[in-house]
Amino acid sequence: MSLLERVRPTPHDPLPAGSGVGFRWGAFGMQRRTSVGIDFGSGTLKVVQIRWTRSGPRLENYAVVPVPPGMMHEGSVKDPRTVGELVRSALAEMNCTQTLIGTCVGGPSVLMRYINLPKVSPEELRSAMKFEAPQHLPIAEEDLVYDFTPVAEVAGVPEHQVAVFLAGTQQKLVDSLLSALGHAQVRPTAVELDCLATHRSLQWLGLVSYTSPLPLVLVDFGESGTRLHIMRHEVPMLSRTIPTGVSQLRVALADTLHVSPAEAEKVLRTQGVKGDLDLTEAVEPWMNDLLESVSRSLEFFLIQNRGVSLERIFLVGGGAALPNLPELLHGHLRKVLTGRPEVEQLRVQAVGLAGLDINPELLPGVNAYGPLLMNALGCALREGSPE
Repeated sequence: MSLLERVRPTPHDPLPAGSGVGFRWGAFGMQRRTSVGIDFGSGTLKVVQIRWTRSGPRLENYAVVPVPPGMMHEGSVKDPRTVGELVRSALAEMNCTQTLIGTCVGGPSVLMRYINLPKVSPEELRSAMKFEAPQHLPIAEEDLVYDFTPVAEVAGVPEHQVAVFLAGTQQKLVDSLLSALGHAQVRPTAVELDCLATHRSLQWLGLVSYTSPLPLVLVDFGESGTRLHIMRHEVPMLSRTIPTGVSQLRVALADTLHVSPAEAEKVLRTQGVKGDLDLTEAVEPWMNDLLESVSRSLEFFLIQNRGVSLERIFLVGGGAALPNLPELLHGHLRKVLTGRPEVEQLRVQAVGLAGLDINPELLPGVNAYGPLLMNALGCALREGSPE
């Protein structure tokens, strides 16, 4: 049997219209040196394949697949069989035969807390968290899935105690992801927080220093909502879900212009969120809600953490690529937070793939998906180089 026959995908249903796939053919002789990350979004499913080379990670292939409405809700898969088939078809189109992948969860169904506990050994802390976690997360103990990590240099923690970052969600949410992956005939090496995956991508892209003590802000513009995370020491210090997503803007624009949602999407991608007076009626209310929510979250953080500076805001997700959005957000924050020395050097940027080694077969098309791929990219990067 030839190598090409060995990796040829099994028959599968065609992907939905609008799917973006890197390339379909060309056998991978180094599958064992690749890793795959999957990001389940409410609007799109994102798959990234990384190949590990001697010089570091290389973006080998990707897929961005529209998810039918109602399939996802607050991070949970409502129809695992249908979503699993989308995953399977995407992997087949990518010629990816791996069965181990990394994935992530996020949104309002994932709860995060900081708690102070006595300084004890790692084994004693692990035992203590079995009792502490159910007390701090409002989820029934039998339905709770959680993880935790001690965090250094948290203000206000007594010397004899340690700050512990705790995150948890319901077992049924994790089970829904596992069920979808099972239908796709793959299984996860890890299910992690989406903000941790994005932060890892920023580090590999050279945008964030591994040793920097300064907090950074991640704003993930999703289909049904926007998630804001302020990260420090690679864990979130503050996380908020803002119920303002790209879908609401698309619907408002379609109603204003009397066009279909697909046509409204084209207008958004070409004209952005500022400029054309004909779009003001639809765009301004959406932008005002979003900008005010982001600025209030940053103000709250600065009040709670006096003396801490904010320098970088990174925009990711499907809405991050909208023209003029970074400039509009930066201008609003400079106006609202004027006079605060903590934000004098504040910069806002949409994250792209610059700095990452990319398979030439994917260029230039993959660049348009850059901000959308950050979570899946971080999941693929989680395992590190297997060499």
